[in-house]
Amino acid sequence: METTRDRPHVICYLAVSLDGRLDGFEVDLEQYYGIAARFEADAILTGSETSVVAIEKYSGVENTCDEGPAPARAAPGDERPLLAVADGRGRVRRWSVFQEAPYWRGWIALLADSVPEAHRAYLASRNVDPLVLGADRVDLALALDRLRAEYGVRRIRVDSGGRLNGALLRAGLVDEVHLLICPWLAGGSSPRSSFVADDLAPRRPGDTARADRGRVVRRRVRPPLLPRYTVKKRRHPVPPRESRCSGL
Repeated sequence: METTRDRPHVICYLAVSLDGRLDGFEVDLEQYYGIAARFEADAILTGSETSVVAIEKYSGVENTCDEGPAPARAAPGDERPLLAVADGRGRVRRWSVFQEAPYWRGWIALLADSVPEAHRAYLASRNVDPLVLGADRVDLALALDRLRAEYGVRRIRVDSGGRLNGALLRAGLVDEVHLLICPWLAGGSSPRSSFVADDLAPRRPGDTARADRGRVVRRRVRPPLLPRYTVKKRRHPVPPRESRCSGL
């Protein structure tokens, strides 16, 4: 689906290591969210994987359905942003983790049509708005259009992992990318990089993305950046595994 011209302005804001990873290093959360507040977003967009990790790992509870009274909706005029979760399979269940936090005025689940009606009814009973946006997966372009049309969202900050970032970038839906570059080299081989998508590699010369004057037009930074850091060495270096040094 083509996006309308008045779709929300989308900002991907990421804390990354020097080698472009999203995990395996320390982030100054006060600094990170202090900067995030400057974007004055009407909605925060995140993915189901990020949400489940927030529930199970950081909140320490199981991702099971909530019980008890549903939280109240915010009063009219509340200027806090909305929280929208791209959850095409209906994986996120314990919404109370987000509803009990003071950061958002409302909650929206972006679902595929394949999500069972029972789960949609459960969400509605918890004052989470279910939006159906595609047959088997969430149509992100349609999601942005409906957030603009039905909720008046003009500015979105994406707070998610590499898969949602990559899907938005490949779909041409990202307007700005902001990187908080943390002075760490994380290493590792897991796929937690900033933008993950099977088809992000250029299909032909020039078919890449370039960041130019604050807006993404292709996938290359112009002008190139040359950060310089000195390496703080461990007092007791960790010897590499033999299997990783074979052939060196």
